[in-house]
Amino acid sequence: MVTALLVIPAVRASGMDLHWLWHDRCAACHGHSSDFARKFLGVSGGELQGRHHVHDLRRFLHTHYLSGHEVDAVYTMLLAQVNTQPRFKNECSSCHDTAAAFVRDSLELRDGVLFSRNTQRPVRRFLEHHRALNQDDIEFFIDALTRVVHEVHRP
Repeated sequence: MVTALLVIPAVRASGMDLHWLWHDRCAACHGHSSDFARKFLGVSGGELQGRHHVHDLRRFLHTHYLSGHEVDAVYTMLLAQVNTQPRFKNECSSCHDTAAAFVRDSLELRDGVLFSRNTQRPVRRFLEHHRALNQDDIEFFIDALTRVVHEVHRP
């Protein structure tokens, strides 16, 4: 006898993990959110635009499997992905999987500071001695991972 497993989305406080939400509702057709965003979306005048939905991307998201309160959150996530170089994917994923998976499994935010769940140390201190990263690299990864923390562990 085969028993089906119930997959429950990761939920922190009242917000749903946006990366889980994308995977559940969008990935089958559109793939990974950051790959989709960088390939098919652009930014004009600070607004996210799609190739087919140039001026109404939020309305499209609302009618495309997202509830009203998730539309702005997914829109903001996609906008950030368009504006962020895929450095985590290119430089870190061979050891750490996706940024969202890494955040879910390994990081937490305490008073605005990223910490490793494993070592209980600030991530910045670890990065200072990781792969010969310079200060600009460290700032990039701290900013990117902090953004992903807010997307995964939403208030």
